[in-house]
Amino acid sequence: MAGRRSLAEIEHDYHEARQRNDSSAVARLRNEEACVVLLTLLGRLASDESSFIHEVALKGGILMAGELRSPRVSADIDATTGQMKRLDDERIVDDLRAAGRDLGVRQRDSTTRTPGGSIVHLSFESRTDRGVAKLEVSVREDLVFSVRDAFFDVSDIGLDTFSLPALAEVEIVSEKIRTLVQRAQPRDLFDLRLQVTDAGWHLDPADLRRAVDAKLSITKHKKWKIGLWRNHLGDIETNWSAVLVEWIEPDRIPDFDETVEVVAWRMRELGLE
Repeated sequence: MAGRRSLAEIEHDYHEARQRNDSSAVARLRNEEACVVLLTLLGRLASDESSFIHEVALKGGILMAGELRSPRVSADIDATTGQMKRLDDERIVDDLRAAGRDLGVRQRDSTTRTPGGSIVHLSFESRTDRGVAKLEVSVREDLVFSVRDAFFDVSDIGLDTFSLPALAEVEIVSEKIRTLVQRAQPRDLFDLRLQVTDAGWHLDPADLRRAVDAKLSITKHKKWKIGLWRNHLGDIETNWSAVLVEWIEPDRIPDFDETVEVVAWRMRELGLE
């Protein structure tokens, strides 16, 4: 997330966006505020060895924003325990509230419990008239590869650096490929491009194929087939800029056709195309 703003800078830019009736910028700045708040919480939780955060592995947009400085902001913390291991919901809420007391972090609604995990709905004192975020801990799937430590350099927004457990790089990419196969969300194609190109991750083709097949085994597709990732490209193209502009600065949104071309090239290199 290059060119990140502090909360004070976000507040200033938000009021300017409202004055010029720029609804996309308003939405983007609200999401960016949530992202900064969540990164602040993660840094504080990381410093507390008793926190629940050390018993999960991070993934998703907040990991990309913190570890890879993705241009796409995130208003969610996504994590997993695997092996159907559920954490105590009250403990999670207590840890989050303690870490965000000065930010006014509190539980917004009751925790949503599903067969696949738990979703904690949060609110915080907002400078952009919104102040909502969430944390989702999934439990359904076993991990294919070992958890690693991810390094978050968030010093550009005035926070201390920290490390937290995260999914293996190859597992993150395989989950993103599965998600791209299953739905038509522009952010999935954007994220996949970042993960297989700019991230600089070493991805072993055999390991990736193993992980992709494992992720698809619980879907209707069961295993990988050439071209499967292209299933929803038509719908993604239709909504590409209109959706991404609420999460990414307009000048950081890549061309759709170029993105597809780059991803296709890397998929061929990785033996998936």
